[in-house]
Amino acid sequence: MKSAFSQSPYVRNYIRLSNARSGILIGIVIAVLEIWMIVRTLYMIFTGSTEYSFTWFIQHTISYFILLGTALFVLVHSFFFLKRKTANIIAGTCIKFSFMLISIGFGLYISYLSSDPSGKVFAFFSMLLCSVCLFTWQPFVGGIILTASYGSYLFLQSLLSPVTYSVQFNSFTSWIVLLIVIFNNHHQKRIEAQNSEELEKANADLQKKSITSDLTKIPNMYYFRNRAKEILSDEKTDISNLRFLFINIENFTNYNEKYGFEQGNVFLTKFAQVIAREFDGDLFAYFSDDHFVALCKADGLEQRINSLIDFIAQEEAVRLSLKAGIYAPKNNDIEPSNACDYARYACHTLKRKFGRHIAEYDDKLERDFHQRQYIINNIDKAIKNGYIKPFYQPVVWAKNGKLCGAEVLARWADPEYGLLSPGAFVPILEEYHLIHKLDMCIMESACRDLHEASEKGLPMVPLSINFSRLDFELANPVGELDRCINQFGIPKSIIHVEITESALTDKNEKLTTAMNDFRNEGYALWLDDFGSGYSGLNVLKDFNFDMMKIDMGFLRQFSENKKTQPILKSIISLADKIGMQTLTEGVETAEMRDFLKEIGCQRLQGYFFGKPMPKEEFFQKITDGVYDSSEL
Repeated sequence: MKSAFSQSPYVRNYIRLSNARSGILIGIVIAVLEIWMIVRTLYMIFTGSTEYSFTWFIQHTISYFILLGTALFVLVHSFFFLKRKTANIIAGTCIKFSFMLISIGFGLYISYLSSDPSGKVFAFFSMLLCSVCLFTWQPFVGGIILTASYGSYLFLQSLLSPVTYSVQFNSFTSWIVLLIVIFNNHHQKRIEAQNSEELEKANADLQKKSITSDLTKIPNMYYFRNRAKEILSDEKTDISNLRFLFINIENFTNYNEKYGFEQGNVFLTKFAQVIAREFDGDLFAYFSDDHFVALCKADGLEQRINSLIDFIAQEEAVRLSLKAGIYAPKNNDIEPSNACDYARYACHTLKRKFGRHIAEYDDKLERDFHQRQYIINNIDKAIKNGYIKPFYQPVVWAKNGKLCGAEVLARWADPEYGLLSPGAFVPILEEYHLIHKLDMCIMESACRDLHEASEKGLPMVPLSINFSRLDFELANPVGELDRCINQFGIPKSIIHVEITESALTDKNEKLTTAMNDFRNEGYALWLDDFGSGYSGLNVLKDFNFDMMKIDMGFLRQFSENKKTQPILKSIISLADKIGMQTLTEGVETAEMRDFLKEIGCQRLQGYFFGKPMPKEEFFQKITDGVYDSSEL
């Protein structure tokens, strides 16, 4: 248990600072008083306006100069102490004691010389207050000083005349009062100092938390961005040898699933310690999830990354992989957040690429990155201005080659980047949960095109419209499609709803409910890209579809791969047995067409029959008889 008078270094320094502030005040006040007393005394000497002897004046004047010098010394020392917030403790203590001894000695001396009885007590008491009560002493030290001072005062007074009972009583009373003041002063300053210390510790903790990740105990992104900006803006920084690094622990989700999030956090903390060791002297931080960043020297960077890879490889139960993206800043004005985004994008390009761990942001990636950002930032503008357009790819009957419908596909006709294919923007919109905006736009545009075709007397060709898994989480496809059908007066029978096989791998209640609603509303359900995922047979078992669209991947190496044809034949036979019609995508040759027709596939789609085309070309070919529409 700590003593009531025990002090931490902070408290001791706080009291010293308090004494320094008191020292400035005391030094100024006493210096002014002594200068006034010196001037007054000299004036009295030169004018002869006093009955005191010349010796008396000399004694007093010398005393005033001694006290003035001591006060100025205390003032100067206290000023520099406050300015530097630290000083030589021994020197400071000696100065304080010297001032105390001289002040009390001055009070005793002046009271001894004074012929005025009231002046005796006043002079002594004033100097005692200045030296003992305005400074903060340790209580016992202050008590000893106070007791010795009063003892000296009474002794000197007894030399002049017997000390009366009144003087003894009043001296004892004032001694008690001042002793209480000394103890109280120290207690108040100590409590004040301790409160200040606790507040500073709390502020320090808050400051540390504001710049440190609670999870990994290394700097967070707030600190990283600010410090990186300072480093880059420093004229002495050689950016040619600096690299921004973005690190991703791939497959960490499986680690959490196996061991739990608590153990996962332990792993991330250990990994953070490895980063701190490998990048000691560099700037690094915890980004989020299983991601880390660093601003480091290019020299030996690959070796340090390999050390991180070796640490990751020690985990054998779950196969983890480390991916690192690198960005070399081109100028000092680069925003750290943007630089991290570039490194992150480089890292993103390594996703699911086994054996590759490092990618550097180059000119090609820069073009791709800016296009990616453009797509994210301009999807709403593109929809509003009509840059998003439906293209139509013909679907024909295998039996006679006549047109039986078309698939609606999205194209982005951008004024800056030109015509963008779905592969350029669909994955990005899916990643950033913006795909529903595109799909709802294409759905409405297709319904509008059917309405316009009908008003021109053209046949209303059945259309199949794609919906992604995210559409059912971010929008209401059933309600939106019903709205369009009613708005444009289109029969539901000519709209086919396509849902990709991959969307059904996760058990999604919203999607399942929406599929039932589509069927109850009278829409045909088509299973898109069958065979592209891993759960094809489970999907056939668990869900009811009217049409199976066989993924075009089966027709690759159609002639070279001997397994292709028997597999396709088995799939189509299976679909027929469970009551599903079939459509095969990717038909590019007459050989493919003839084989699929022979094994019983009902519908065909591919470049052999036509590429995706804008509505004007599609309906013009129907008008010109290039495509003969037939219901079979």
